[in-house]
Amino acid sequence: MKKTFLAVFTLFASVTIQAQFYVSATGGYAVGANEKVLGSNVSSAGISELEGSYGEGLHTQIRGGYFFNEKVGIELGVGYVFGFDQDISKTSGVPSLPESNVVGRGRAFGASLVGIYNFTDKVYVRAGLLTKLGGKTEARGTVNTTLPLYDQTGNVIAAPAPTSIDFTTNFRGEFPIGFVGAIGYKFPISDNLSLFAEVEYMNIDVTRDTSDLGAFSSIRTDGRVVTRDELANTIAVLTSPASSLPDSTKASLSSLSYLIRDEFTWGTEGTIKPDAPYSSFGINIGVMYSF
Repeated sequence: MKKTFLAVFTLFASVTIQAQFYVSATGGYAVGANEKVLGSNVSSAGISELEGSYGEGLHTQIRGGYFFNEKVGIELGVGYVFGFDQDISKTSGVPSLPESNVVGRGRAFGASLVGIYNFTDKVYVRAGLLTKLGGKTEARGTVNTTLPLYDQTGNVIAAPAPTSIDFTTNFRGEFPIGFVGAIGYKFPISDNLSLFAEVEYMNIDVTRDTSDLGAFSSIRTDGRVVTRDELANTIAVLTSPASSLPDSTKASLSSLSYLIRDEFTWGTEGTIKPDAPYSSFGINIGVMYSF
């Protein structure tokens, strides 16, 4: 028993002596990876798909880790994605459809739990799980069309006139699980301080859950300001079975109606819950301090 205890104690002591805590901070840029269809571009020339990833943009992370020995460690990190604009809907040059331009961008907080392996004292790899803690996918749109206005009972309250609609809608998603992996190179500055550079891959999709209206404004060329409720009433009338508008126009207006709701739960009223892609491939530059 004494020999066993001594062996275990010796092993624990050797691991503890080699153990090392560290903290790091990084910043970097990433391009989209595993891009998915975000929407469509409709013009007089036809229809084409718009693809992209909301993970494209600037990334920052703060990490804390623990090395059990010279080779193996574990790391917990939190980060933020400042996504660049992605085209998600464009319509122009089609007389039967409203002209529209809608872009989306990610503003997301995430967390990662990874394992690390040092090939040498300078080259390392890390891989593990990634999730989203909070944030949103923000859609900003402009729609120009000619509409009458209706009240709640379906009565006309204003004749047709060109109308400009601007809105911002915030989409929030379900809890996702993804993968993150990276390979990096450290540049020692002192015994405790190092700079490092790494190439990082993130693979994660966020299933849409709810949305809420962040901002709304609409005005007609006759100077009348249109409220959100008036526009919602008008869309309801124009998309009803009794309306003589083309089906394509009804579909376009119906899509707009979901985006200008105060709150909406996706997967209801015949809508789907699409996956918002946040995958990326990028380069990080950071600084690490070991204790």
